[in-house]
Amino acid sequence: MIHFILSALTAATGTDEPSQIRLAGDHVMADFGNYALMVGLALAIFGTLTALIAALTARERFRKATVRAFLAMTLMIFCAVFALGYLLQHDAFQVVYVQSHSNRHLPWIYKLTAIWGGSQGSLLWWTTILAVYNLFFLFFIRKAPRLMTAWALFFVGICLTFFLVINNIVSNPFQIWGEDIAGMWKAVDPRDGAGLNPQLQHWAMIIHPPMLYLGYIGFLFPFALTMGALITRLDGRDWLPMIRNWTLVAWLILGVGIVLGGAWAYMELGWGGYWAWDPVENASFMPWLLATAFLHSIMAQEKRGMFKMWNVLLLVSSFLMCMFGTFITRSGLISSVHAFAESDIGNYFIGYIVLNAVLSGIVVIARRDQLADDNQYESMTSREVSLLFNNVLFAALCLLTLLGTVWPMITEALIQQKQELRHGYYNQVMLPIFIGLMLLMAIGPILTWKKTTGRQARERFMLPSIAMVVVFVLCLALSSGPLISSISFAVLAFLLVTIVEEFWIAGRRRAKRAGENMAVAIYNLIAMNRRRYGGYITHFSVLLMGLGITGAAFNHQDKMELGIGETMEVGGFLFQVENIRTEDNVNYVAYIADVNLMKNGRPVERFAPEQRFYKASQSQASEVDIHVGWLRDYYVVVAGPAPQHTDEHPIGVFHIYVNPLVIWIWIGTILMVVGTMVALLPQRSRRKVKAAVPANMEAA
Repeated sequence: MIHFILSALTAATGTDEPSQIRLAGDHVMADFGNYALMVGLALAIFGTLTALIAALTARERFRKATVRAFLAMTLMIFCAVFALGYLLQHDAFQVVYVQSHSNRHLPWIYKLTAIWGGSQGSLLWWTTILAVYNLFFLFFIRKAPRLMTAWALFFVGICLTFFLVINNIVSNPFQIWGEDIAGMWKAVDPRDGAGLNPQLQHWAMIIHPPMLYLGYIGFLFPFALTMGALITRLDGRDWLPMIRNWTLVAWLILGVGIVLGGAWAYMELGWGGYWAWDPVENASFMPWLLATAFLHSIMAQEKRGMFKMWNVLLLVSSFLMCMFGTFITRSGLISSVHAFAESDIGNYFIGYIVLNAVLSGIVVIARRDQLADDNQYESMTSREVSLLFNNVLFAALCLLTLLGTVWPMITEALIQQKQELRHGYYNQVMLPIFIGLMLLMAIGPILTWKKTTGRQARERFMLPSIAMVVVFVLCLALSSGPLISSISFAVLAFLLVTIVEEFWIAGRRRAKRAGENMAVAIYNLIAMNRRRYGGYITHFSVLLMGLGITGAAFNHQDKMELGIGETMEVGGFLFQVENIRTEDNVNYVAYIADVNLMKNGRPVERFAPEQRFYKASQSQASEVDIHVGWLRDYYVVVAGPAPQHTDEHPIGVFHIYVNPLVIWIWIGTILMVVGTMVALLPQRSRRKVKAAVPANMEAA
């Protein structure tokens, strides 16, 4: 086969010179990727049409045709992304995308990352993840009601068709420099490419974009299932658990992707922080907020038949906000370190958002009678009311974040000048709402459905309230931080005690009843009600993340120009420059500083931050050195040589930060994954849990 291909390429080029044969092979691979995208688009259109026919006529053979078309389309998308990966790994610089986002000396792992390092490639990668997601979707809905799944596949098909239109027409990664069919094989292979953006040459960026795409795309499927269930008037008991699980998976993946983005910013951008309320950060945060509200309020629909309209609107809004986030990233209307270059692709996304908003609006209006609540509020001290306030606060957070994100566009339209709402706006309007949500997070699970009696409230809230007051007073007395940090620590104490109390009371009752030790009793409690206790574990993870975020109020930082042997004090800690040196390799030149953290005149920690100048892209990026601790991080940045720097007397510009409690954000994220996985696991049979209980104890 290889001999046959080489012979064909030799005949096409009229030469057996290896470079010309390779050039021809790269063109063949680019054509292969193009044709795969074209066939994939045709299959997506066909599958979408057959899904619509199946939904309208209830004919199973059309639904099966849709499934087959989508499977074949997935194969074509795999072929296209394989072709792009091949071109990147083989330095096919006559392909515009490869020349713009790779170079010869780029490590192979970052050549793989370059698939989603640019706009065209990232959209192809988005389509690939969508296709993979669709495979799982087709598998898990095989036993679901046929008519509902036909409508769901129709909405999925619209999305697949849209992205393949983008891949084929608007943002194609297989374009050739100065492409001329007649003289294609005579094109000259460029000497080297421009290279991947230096800030993307980091391990977190290998994981972060795919995780965000997985989260964004994941909301399509609960949205499609909801539309199918409403159109077919399916009873909520038949579709709510399925939609909840799909939403929970997408919510978790998006949340982890957001935190990974924060970790990348913390480790790579060199400004000492992990969240800057950047428009693209906000774009991923808004659907996560709405999905969080949905995952809470769906409990009221399952238990009491309430919040039906709320839940549908939250789910639809989550998906539309994901598409809006993609529009923000790619339209060029906002300035962000995360955004792609300005293009007219944003207009296509606006059209797709409007189309889905109109279709879902028609469905919701037509089925508004189906979305009427079955019950009414009976008391202000009920879990239903706490969930209502929960929804209001999450919606307020989303709307305020949206306002801050689009404010530059609004001001440009009104006064022809872009104005941004910076950190002060977010800190003033968002932090009080976050604290209110943490308080609700503690109160809500303790309240009972319909009504909570005064006695129940006193018994459960007495100890947490005491803890909150004590912590607040101690913070005021011992801390010099802002008042909002003292309030936050107090609310976190309230939340901690309610969670511990819940596990302690329930575990003690079971241990006494079943004759088990405390650890076994708590394990069996979780096994019997994984959703409830998985939720508590997730709440505890949010508590840890809140602890880390609150610690930012006590950050210390300083910036100085230092030579070898000179020192700098930050937050009561002394740092000394031991050496400044440079290293050169084929990819970049590194300006490196060796810095010591001193204690009693001796070094106790060593740092080696770098400032790298990448040769291919002619740009630079920081490589910070961070030593992570349970109480604080030491964060050292060298921004480059100072103006008075000489080879004989090297002087660098240093930024040093001491950031308390940051590690608890990352630990909280890991625990959030654990809690969500517990909630997703199938419920363990109560009979199995009771099997180990002695008969006399069970009778008791």
